[in-house]
Amino acid sequence: MRILIVTAKEDTERPDVLDTLIVRDMVAKALASVGHEAYVLGVTKKDLMSFDVLENKIKRFRPDCIFNLFEGFSDDSKKEVLFATFLESLNMPFTGNGSAALQASLDKLMAKKLLAKKNVPVPKGICLESTSFDLEGLPCPAFIKPRFEDGSVGIDDSSLVTSKSQLKEAIARKILTFPAGIIVEEFLEGREFNVGLIGLPPYEVAGISMIDYEDYPEALPFLDYGAKWDTKSPGYRIAPENPKFLPREMKDSLIWMAKRAGIALSCKGYFRVDMRERDGQIYVIDVNPNPDLNIESGLANQCRRSGLPYEALISYIIDTAIKESQYESDNESLYEVSRHSAIY
Repeated sequence: MRILIVTAKEDTERPDVLDTLIVRDMVAKALASVGHEAYVLGVTKKDLMSFDVLENKIKRFRPDCIFNLFEGFSDDSKKEVLFATFLESLNMPFTGNGSAALQASLDKLMAKKLLAKKNVPVPKGICLESTSFDLEGLPCPAFIKPRFEDGSVGIDDSSLVTSKSQLKEAIARKILTFPAGIIVEEFLEGREFNVGLIGLPPYEVAGISMIDYEDYPEALPFLDYGAKWDTKSPGYRIAPENPKFLPREMKDSLIWMAKRAGIALSCKGYFRVDMRERDGQIYVIDVNPNPDLNIESGLANQCRRSGLPYEALISYIIDTAIKESQYESDNESLYEVSRHSAIY
């Protein structure tokens, strides 16, 4: 097949943005190794100002499928949702999640509401949009994160506040940096799990990974931006591990909750659900549609441990996009079908 790999094109030195270009080359190599013709297209801000022009640019490649690695721009992550909406209008297969899932996960307040509506446990919290607020009722210890960001942008050593006396100042600083709003929620101190899922509902499990922060006393007890992208950060050495001695009951609970969260946010293709444990209870703290596809990424490592090599993962993602496109043209939504399945 002819596969068009699409990324954002901009001048930036931000490592999370530059990583997308590395992934683009890895995906192109993987596609070529299994016999596909791979082409690349960089989308600029100007391109998104005229969908007709952008559509012509894409159709010149005559792609059978678009491999969507577009994640918005470094100063405007919301463009990721806009681009997915544009791809949906083309009635052409494209990989990964649609605009609904991307919008829901980008807006962390919306995500919490959708998850809670489906009885998925989430940390208690509140959304603040101004520096005028009442400390009464706010959780402490508190974890503060931007309402509209991904890739751990805005997560740093000031995100965790352990005393009420520091909370007001910390919240005010975050709101000034992220005026679109912040989420202040209770901090869960237990182990962190993430479940990688691929395919269409009810999904295939790529694997389960675990982080026990007690094993990394020199690092923050959560993954901040530096832990993911800065090789000099103390948290950069944190490596999610395959939990070898996880009780079957807990493993089943993690998988069940991850699938439930995926359905709640209309996820498809590939995504990761992050969870924290407290007193034996599991809470979903984040849902990540279209996570990093670097060959050494968490999702790729999970698939490798499960017997699915990188080239097979990339092919599976494309096959899923083709299958979903054909299914949706002839049947009701996969999510409506799954709402009546064993997942629920």
